[in-house]
Amino acid sequence: MRILIPSDVFPPDGRGGAAWSAHALATGLHARGHQVQILVPCRQPCSRPLVDQAHGLSLRRVPYYAPPIPFVQNYFRHERFWPKLAQAIIAASRAIGGVDVIHAQHTQAAAAAIIARDALNAPVVVTVRDHWPWDYFATGLHGNRIPHPGGSWAALATDLVARLGPLRGALAMPAIPYMRSHVATRSTLLAQADAVIAPSNYIARRLAGIVDPARIHVLPNMVDIAASDAIAATPPQIRWEGALLLFAGKLEANKGAGLLIDLITALAARRAELPPFTLLIAGDGALRPAITAALANSGLPGRVLAWVEHDELLRLTARCDLLLFPSNWGEPLARALIEAAALGVPIVAMPTGGTPDIVSHGETGILAPTLPAMAEWIVRLLNDPAARRRLGATARAVACQRFAADRLLPRYEALYEELTQRNIRRPI
Repeated sequence: MRILIPSDVFPPDGRGGAAWSAHALATGLHARGHQVQILVPCRQPCSRPLVDQAHGLSLRRVPYYAPPIPFVQNYFRHERFWPKLAQAIIAASRAIGGVDVIHAQHTQAAAAAIIARDALNAPVVVTVRDHWPWDYFATGLHGNRIPHPGGSWAALATDLVARLGPLRGALAMPAIPYMRSHVATRSTLLAQADAVIAPSNYIARRLAGIVDPARIHVLPNMVDIAASDAIAATPPQIRWEGALLLFAGKLEANKGAGLLIDLITALAARRAELPPFTLLIAGDGALRPAITAALANSGLPGRVLAWVEHDELLRLTARCDLLLFPSNWGEPLARALIEAAALGVPIVAMPTGGTPDIVSHGETGILAPTLPAMAEWIVRLLNDPAARRRLGATARAVACQRFAADRLLPRYEALYEELTQRNIRRPI
């Protein structure tokens, strides 16, 4: 099949779970003989060629301009850019004689693909990898702690204050009508997709009020287990002593990284119960200075590594004794957890968002709803190597069944085939 994948992020331009999940899908389809074309938005000035090859795939970058002004920047990245990206999708399709399926990944790409559909006799599939259909910031601060009223004025106002501080948050509140209108436009366009892929049951439930449930398909993010094993076989360059506790992710409040500070404090209070270990924190973001200071003040052995390249992170993950995942927001389906499970690593995580789709408590890992519970489980498991091995072995076995690329790619192909045979077309 001829498959066009417009994606907001894609390696090497983008880093993080969304980029690598789009990469896993594209390279997997390419390896199975499909003709795959990648389109990636590129904020000017683009640092790489507009026509390029990435990981054996044909990749085109579509430049756009966005001034560094809050909310104005968002308008330029989305409403103003969507028609241009739609034209690029149309041109890319015609350049290869048409496409069978357009599979958009993320916000910019999804809206543009829907806009382009009328000019192309091809169905549009959209994968939703975070909260963008109902949350302006896509990774809301409300998490699972209180009901999020879907872009309400109150929710946006509290989010602005939490992100920007009381003064700047109050000054930004006149933008709330635009924010609400923008989210409404995103969700309206998404509702017109021929199929919407949710990576977890949690995201599927959240989409049910926006998209016809008949069009929602739960297909988790995938991992090429053989490729991960091959990368992990090489020793990492980073060194540590004792057991390895690892956290990997963006050090931002909306990702729950602030909980690391409290977790460090809780572990420091129980230091006498712990065997020799090292805590490595791989990530970067606004909370990095505070987390670095908390770790230094705690006296715990460890360090903050800043951003670690994907392959090196896989090597570290494969060798860690516990992967820690404190998160207070509705994580759609964390790639760090999928990759860890596939590598046979025991996980201690909070049961938020789609995490229970990966971690089954007591079988493939531990779900700890509070920080004291998480600290308790870390102490117990660091002192119980046999339990860690059992959890890790089961996690890998389940990951091979649920998240392996060779298991999931046929399901994607079946969906594409169904859509092309039905040739669903809905007017915009």
